[in-house]
Amino acid sequence: MTETELARSGATPRGSAAQQRRRVIKASSAGTVIEWYDFTLYGLAAALVFGPLYFPGAGSLAGVMAAFGTFAVGLGARPIGGLIFAHFGDRLGRKPMLLLTLLVMGASTTLIGALPTADSIGIWAPVLLVVLRLFQGAGAGAEFAGAITMVTEATDSSRRAQSSAYPGAAIYVGTGGATLVFALFTLMPDEQFLAWGWRIPFLASAVIVVVAGYMRLKVKESSVFEEANKKGEVDRAPLVDAVRNHWRHILCGLALFSFVIPWAYVMQVFALSFVTKTLGVDATHALIGLIVAEFCAIPVIIGFGRLADRIGRKPVLLAGAIFGIVFPFPMFAMLDTRSPWIVGLALTLGICLVQGTTSGPGGALLSEIFPTKIRWSGIAISREIPAAVVGGTIPLVATAFVAVAGGEPWLVASYLMVLSVIGLIGISFFPETLGRRVDGATRSESRP
Repeated sequence: MTETELARSGATPRGSAAQQRRRVIKASSAGTVIEWYDFTLYGLAAALVFGPLYFPGAGSLAGVMAAFGTFAVGLGARPIGGLIFAHFGDRLGRKPMLLLTLLVMGASTTLIGALPTADSIGIWAPVLLVVLRLFQGAGAGAEFAGAITMVTEATDSSRRAQSSAYPGAAIYVGTGGATLVFALFTLMPDEQFLAWGWRIPFLASAVIVVVAGYMRLKVKESSVFEEANKKGEVDRAPLVDAVRNHWRHILCGLALFSFVIPWAYVMQVFALSFVTKTLGVDATHALIGLIVAEFCAIPVIIGFGRLADRIGRKPVLLAGAIFGIVFPFPMFAMLDTRSPWIVGLALTLGICLVQGTTSGPGGALLSEIFPTKIRWSGIAISREIPAAVVGGTIPLVATAFVAVAGGEPWLVASYLMVLSVIGLIGISFFPETLGRRVDGATRSESRP
């Protein structure tokens, strides 16, 4: 029995098919690690060092907002790169595009680590920082959607949410690893850290890229895509097809990620800046709390993925959105205690219970809704447009909200609640997809 026949039958793959599935999960997760290692490093550096190094003429608040502005630029580039790579991923194959995204991300991050500061090259420093951030964002824009596509096409329905949870959990391997490395370097004397210490984690990205690239070279092309290609069912314009024929599902996906992605960046970027610069919490203590939260998220994400394979995708996603509605004000009250333990608990709850309930179930649901010929494109549209519009801007918007509110976070909490309500509405309109197959080119191949 071939891999495609196994997928159609819903049987558990054995032998070479099982080996391919494990390789796909490992290689896809490795790429996700580098994506989020890179993006987290940039967010941490934007919160702590980029202001004085690349925008020295601005004041403290203006420097932070300028640095967060370059953070937003990277998220703005995500949908552009994501849609371009997704188009070719649906036309030419998953494997070559995932290799290319990895190289673009890794090269950009490594070059950021070698970039001279404004004191050395003046205005060219922030200009080049923005350019490299654009390339970093463009490469990262297709990475997660492509990883989810590869993983779910290699996995039968009975464990698809759990399998797609591995790239979701890999996010926090990347973010936790980046935060841990960055935190260790913050222990250096401030002068040395600002002079060269912050660069080492960026330069180390090159090593991770080599390892992840080797793993991806060993992975075969998706058998589901190859079958569609053999039948001549590959779409010449997958993005157009996705928008024209699957716009209802795309709207639901946009709503889902308008809730999920801002929460991630509030917890990993804005909250760090808020507790250290506004509340005066020691930066090392705040980073330790964030590290603990990110590593705790890894088993939680996999656990919720397993749960979604038992009870369905929607119940788990809805629980996450409801939590996102009720938690913002209690979360900021916990942060306001300035206690390292309570701050760490707030970060852990925010990351684990929002990202944990959405990473695996969300990836499985979207892969099961969109047919093979537009799967990568459909996921990329659903995810990367919100990443740019509300995800990339939220550290900047949240900082502005705090300034307008006189240092109080109630506007940020209200904004998170509104976005969570939008996510709840979008999830409610999704069909339940537990039990659907992903081995064909049209929606009719999936069981109702």
